[in-house]
Amino acid sequence: MPFKAPHVRFVSFAVEILPTGITQVLIVETDLYLNPQHPSYDHSAVASLASAAQNYLKANVEGPTSIRLISTRSSEF
Repeated sequence: MPFKAPHVRFVSFAVEILPTGITQVLIVETDLYLNPQHPSYDHSAVASLASAAQNYLKANVEGPTSIRLISTRSSEF
């Protein structure tokens, strides 16, 4: 099932190989500003996106996982 949520632009998966084992990574590219110091940062929108991603992983992915949010905004500072 594809992951869909507001502010999501692209979703992909990666695998991280760590000394402790293999972890799947859900990579979510978003149009949100992720730097809390940015004037347009929207804490509730970021928290909502993170929660939606966590719920998606719980329902669709087994095993160790992590989530990486990446902003597509070029003016992050």
